[in-house]
Amino acid sequence: MDRGSYIAASGGVLQMRKLEVQNNNIANINTVGFKKQFVTAESQSFQNTFASLLGTRAPFAKPDHDRTPGVENLQVRTDFSQGPIRNTGNPFDVALRNANDFFVLGTPQGPMYTRAGDFTLSASNELVTQDGVSVSGDGGPIQINGTRAAIEPSGTIRVNGLPVGKLQVVKIDDPSKLERVAGTRFKLGAGAAQPQPVEAQVVPQSLEMSNVSPISSMVDLIVTNRAFEAYTKVSQTIDQMNQSSITQVGRRQ
Repeated sequence: MDRGSYIAASGGVLQMRKLEVQNNNIANINTVGFKKQFVTAESQSFQNTFASLLGTRAPFAKPDHDRTPGVENLQVRTDFSQGPIRNTGNPFDVALRNANDFFVLGTPQGPMYTRAGDFTLSASNELVTQDGVSVSGDGGPIQINGTRAAIEPSGTIRVNGLPVGKLQVVKIDDPSKLERVAGTRFKLGAGAAQPQPVEAQVVPQSLEMSNVSPISSMVDLIVTNRAFEAYTKVSQTIDQMNQSSITQVGRRQ
Protein backbone atom coordinates (compact mmCIF):
# COMPACT_ATOMS: atom_id res chain seq x y z
CA MET A 1 0.00 0.00 0.00
CA ASP A 2 1.48 3.38 -0.96
CA ARG A 3 1.72 6.24 1.49
CA GLY A 4 -1.35 8.10 0.21
CA SER A 5 -3.56 5.03 0.38
CA TYR A 6 -2.36 4.29 3.90
CA ILE A 7 -3.17 7.81 5.10
CA ALA A 8 -6.63 7.70 3.54
CA ALA A 9 -7.37 4.26 4.99
CA SER A 10 -6.01 5.26 8.39
CA GLY A 11 -8.20 8.36 8.55
CA GLY A 12 -11.19 6.45 7.23
CA VAL A 13 -10.92 3.80 9.96
CA LEU A 14 -10.85 6.53 12.61
CA GLN A 15 -13.98 8.17 11.22
CA MET A 16 -15.74 4.82 10.89
CA ARG A 17 -15.04 4.03 14.57
CA LYS A 18 -16.35 7.47 15.52
CA LEU A 19 -19.55 6.79 13.58
CA GLU A 20 -20.09 3.54 15.49
CA VAL A 21 -19.63 5.25 18.86
CA GLN A 22 -21.74 8.29 17.98
CA ASN A 23 -24.58 6.10 16.73
CA ASN A 24 -24.47 4.14 19.98
CA ASN A 25 -24.61 7.40 21.95
CA ILE A 26 -27.69 8.55 20.04
CA ALA A 27 -29.35 5.16 20.55
CA ASN A 28 -28.94 5.64 24.32
CA ILE A 29 -30.23 9.21 24.61
CA ASN A 30 -33.11 7.99 26.81
CA THR A 31 -31.17 5.32 28.72
CA VAL A 32 -31.13 6.02 32.47
CA GLY A 33 -27.61 6.73 33.76
CA PHE A 34 -25.92 6.26 30.38
CA LYS A 35 -22.55 7.99 29.91
CA LYS A 36 -21.61 9.00 26.38
CA GLN A 37 -18.44 7.76 24.74
CA PHE A 38 -15.89 9.34 22.42
CA VAL A 39 -12.93 8.15 20.37
CA THR A 40 -9.36 9.29 20.90
CA ALA A 41 -6.40 8.68 18.60
CA GLU A 42 -2.76 9.62 18.22
CA SER A 43 -0.56 10.44 15.23
CA GLN A 44 1.70 7.52 14.45
CA SER A 45 5.34 8.24 15.27
CA PHE A 46 7.95 7.47 12.63
CA GLN A 47 9.62 5.01 15.04
CA ASN A 48 6.50 2.83 14.85
CA THR A 49 6.58 2.49 11.06
CA PHE A 50 8.22 -0.20 8.96
CA ALA A 51 10.06 2.50 7.01
CA SER A 52 11.98 3.44 10.17
CA LEU A 53 13.70 0.03 10.07
CA LEU A 54 15.12 0.70 6.62
CA GLY A 55 17.44 3.43 7.89
CA THR A 56 19.48 5.16 5.19
CA ARG A 57 17.90 2.98 2.48
CA ALA A 58 14.77 5.14 2.62
CA PRO A 59 16.02 8.76 2.86
CA PHE A 60 12.65 10.29 1.96
CA ALA A 61 10.54 8.14 4.28
CA LYS A 62 10.75 10.29 7.40
CA PRO A 63 10.06 13.64 5.68
CA ASP A 64 7.08 12.05 3.93
CA HIS A 65 5.81 10.66 7.23
CA ASP A 66 6.22 13.98 9.04
CA ARG A 67 4.07 15.69 6.39
CA THR A 68 1.27 13.10 6.56
CA PRO A 69 1.45 10.87 9.67
CA GLY A 70 -1.02 8.02 10.07
CA VAL A 71 -3.41 7.38 12.95
CA GLU A 72 -2.98 4.79 15.69
CA ASN A 73 -4.02 3.93 19.26
CA LEU A 74 -7.75 4.24 18.68
CA GLN A 75 -9.42 4.13 22.09
CA VAL A 76 -13.04 4.57 23.18
CA ARG A 77 -13.32 6.63 26.35
CA THR A 78 -16.26 7.60 28.54
CA ASP A 79 -17.49 11.07 29.49
CA PHE A 80 -18.58 10.78 33.13
CA SER A 81 -20.13 14.24 33.36
CA GLN A 82 -23.44 14.27 35.19
CA GLY A 83 -26.69 13.97 33.28
CA PRO A 84 -29.92 15.85 34.03
CA ILE A 85 -32.05 14.63 36.96
CA ARG A 86 -35.70 13.95 36.24
CA ASN A 87 -38.46 13.43 38.80
CA THR A 88 -40.48 10.24 38.27
CA GLY A 89 -42.54 9.79 41.45
CA ASN A 90 -41.50 6.11 41.62
CA PRO A 91 -40.50 5.18 45.22
CA PHE A 92 -37.70 2.89 43.98
CA ASP A 93 -36.13 5.44 41.62
CA VAL A 94 -33.15 7.33 43.02
CA ALA A 95 -30.49 9.65 41.57
CA LEU A 96 -27.02 10.44 42.91
CA ARG A 97 -26.22 14.07 43.65
CA ASN A 98 -22.42 13.90 43.37
CA ALA A 99 -20.75 13.28 40.01
CA ASN A 100 -18.12 10.76 41.19
CA ASP A 101 -20.49 8.66 43.34
CA PHE A 102 -21.75 5.25 42.21
CA PHE A 103 -24.22 2.64 43.40
CA VAL A 104 -22.69 -0.78 44.11
CA LEU A 105 -24.13 -3.90 42.49
CA GLY A 106 -23.48 -7.44 43.67
CA THR A 107 -22.84 -9.65 40.63
CA PRO A 108 -21.44 -13.19 40.28
CA GLN A 109 -18.35 -11.55 38.73
CA GLY A 110 -17.83 -9.30 41.75
CA PRO A 111 -18.89 -5.76 42.61
CA MET A 112 -19.83 -3.46 39.76
CA TYR A 113 -20.80 0.19 39.70
CA THR A 114 -23.56 2.22 38.10
CA ARG A 115 -25.23 5.63 38.08
CA ALA A 116 -28.54 4.16 36.94
CA GLY A 117 -30.93 4.19 39.89
CA ASP A 118 -34.05 2.77 38.26
CA PHE A 119 -34.40 -0.03 40.80
CA THR A 120 -37.26 -2.46 41.30
CA LEU A 121 -38.23 -5.48 43.41
CA SER A 122 -37.51 -9.10 42.57
CA ALA A 123 -40.00 -11.92 43.09
CA SER A 124 -38.44 -12.42 46.54
CA ASN A 125 -38.83 -8.68 47.40
CA GLU A 126 -35.12 -7.92 47.04
CA LEU A 127 -34.06 -4.51 45.66
CA VAL A 128 -32.55 -5.18 42.23
CA THR A 129 -31.74 -3.50 38.92
CA GLN A 130 -34.11 -3.75 35.96
CA ASP A 131 -32.31 -6.92 34.79
CA GLY A 132 -32.37 -8.55 38.23
CA VAL A 133 -28.89 -7.76 39.62
CA SER A 134 -28.77 -7.26 43.40
CA VAL A 135 -28.38 -3.69 44.67
CA SER A 136 -25.90 -3.63 47.56
CA GLY A 137 -26.78 -2.08 50.89
CA ASP A 138 -24.42 -1.27 53.76
CA GLY A 139 -25.19 -4.72 55.18
CA GLY A 140 -25.60 -6.68 51.95
CA PRO A 141 -28.70 -7.21 49.77
CA ILE A 142 -31.75 -5.16 50.72
CA GLN A 143 -35.03 -6.93 51.46
CA ILE A 144 -38.23 -4.89 51.28
CA ASN A 145 -41.17 -6.67 52.88
CA GLY A 146 -44.04 -4.25 53.28
CA THR A 147 -46.46 -2.03 51.45
CA ARG A 148 -45.06 1.46 52.06
CA ALA A 149 -41.44 1.81 50.98
CA ALA A 150 -39.45 5.05 50.66
CA ILE A 151 -35.84 6.01 50.00
CA GLU A 152 -34.63 9.04 51.96
CA PRO A 153 -32.06 11.64 50.77
CA SER A 154 -29.48 9.91 52.98
CA GLY A 155 -30.02 6.61 51.11
CA THR A 156 -31.83 5.01 54.04
CA ILE A 157 -34.70 2.79 52.98
CA ARG A 158 -37.79 2.66 55.18
CA VAL A 159 -40.67 0.24 54.93
CA ASN A 160 -43.82 1.09 56.86
CA GLY A 161 -41.78 3.76 58.63
CA LEU A 162 -39.01 1.41 59.83
CA PRO A 163 -35.44 1.37 58.40
CA VAL A 164 -34.59 -1.86 56.59
CA GLY A 165 -31.27 -0.89 54.99
CA LYS A 166 -29.21 1.81 53.38
CA LEU A 167 -27.93 2.07 49.82
CA GLN A 168 -24.21 1.44 49.52
CA VAL A 169 -22.61 4.36 47.69
CA VAL A 170 -18.91 4.70 46.88
CA LYS A 171 -16.79 7.51 45.50
CA ILE A 172 -14.42 6.84 42.62
CA ASP A 173 -11.90 9.67 42.40
CA ASP A 174 -10.86 8.87 38.83
CA PRO A 175 -13.80 7.37 36.90
CA SER A 176 -11.64 7.16 33.77
CA LYS A 177 -10.10 4.05 35.34
CA LEU A 178 -13.45 2.27 35.12
CA GLU A 179 -14.12 -0.27 32.36
CA ARG A 180 -17.58 -0.43 30.80
CA VAL A 181 -19.09 -3.89 31.19
CA ALA A 182 -22.53 -3.16 29.79
CA GLY A 183 -24.44 -0.02 28.85
CA THR A 184 -24.53 1.62 32.29
CA ARG A 185 -22.46 -0.82 34.32
CA PHE A 186 -18.74 -0.56 35.09
CA LYS A 187 -15.99 -2.45 36.86
CA LEU A 188 -12.59 -1.37 38.17
CA GLY A 189 -9.90 -1.35 35.51
CA ALA A 190 -6.28 -2.37 35.88
CA GLY A 191 -4.42 -0.10 38.29
CA ALA A 192 -7.59 1.57 39.58
CA ALA A 193 -7.71 2.54 43.24
CA GLN A 194 -10.33 0.89 45.40
CA PRO A 195 -13.48 3.05 45.70
CA GLN A 196 -14.14 4.68 49.04
CA PRO A 197 -17.51 4.26 50.83
CA VAL A 198 -19.24 7.61 51.36
CA GLU A 199 -22.43 8.86 52.93
CA ALA A 200 -25.11 8.64 50.29
CA GLN A 201 -26.55 11.89 48.96
CA VAL A 202 -29.44 11.04 46.67
CA VAL A 203 -32.55 12.54 45.12
CA PRO A 204 -35.52 10.26 45.91
CA GLN A 205 -38.15 9.43 43.30
CA SER A 206 -35.86 10.75 40.56
CA LEU A 207 -33.47 9.44 37.92
CA GLU A 208 -30.25 10.70 36.38
CA MET A 209 -30.78 10.57 32.65
CA SER A 210 -28.24 10.11 29.86
CA ASN A 211 -25.63 12.87 29.45
CA VAL A 212 -25.91 12.62 25.64
CA SER A 213 -26.99 15.90 24.02
CA PRO A 214 -29.27 15.18 21.02
CA ILE A 215 -28.29 18.37 19.16
CA SER A 216 -24.51 18.17 19.58
CA SER A 217 -24.58 14.42 18.89
CA MET A 218 -26.39 14.92 15.58
CA VAL A 219 -23.94 17.67 14.59
CA ASP A 220 -20.98 15.40 15.44
CA LEU A 221 -22.55 12.57 13.46
CA ILE A 222 -22.97 14.74 10.36
CA VAL A 223 -19.40 16.09 10.57
CA THR A 224 -17.94 12.60 11.05
CA ASN A 225 -20.01 11.16 8.20
CA ARG A 226 -18.75 13.86 5.83
CA ALA A 227 -15.17 13.26 6.94
CA PHE A 228 -15.57 9.52 6.30
CA GLU A 229 -16.95 10.21 2.82
CA ALA A 230 -14.01 12.53 2.09
CA TYR A 231 -11.45 9.89 3.07
CA THR A 232 -13.31 7.34 0.95
CA LYS A 233 -13.19 9.63 -2.09
CA VAL A 234 -9.48 10.29 -1.54
CA SER A 235 -8.79 6.56 -1.38
CA GLN A 236 -10.77 5.96 -4.59
CA THR A 237 -8.96 8.79 -6.37
CA ILE A 238 -5.55 7.43 -5.37
CA ASP A 239 -6.56 3.97 -6.54
CA GLN A 240 -7.67 5.36 -9.90
CA MET A 241 -4.39 7.26 -10.27
CA ASN A 242 -2.41 4.10 -9.49
CA GLN A 243 -4.42 2.08 -12.03
CA SER A 244 -3.90 4.79 -14.62
CA SER A 245 -0.15 4.85 -13.96
CA ILE A 246 0.10 1.08 -14.30
CA THR A 247 -1.84 1.21 -17.56
CA GLN A 248 0.35 3.99 -18.97
CA VAL A 249 3.61 2.29 -17.96
CA GLY A 250 2.54 -1.04 -19.45
CA ARG A 251 1.37 0.49 -22.74
CA ARG A 252 3.63 0.02 -25.73
CA GLN A 253 5.00 3.17 -27.29
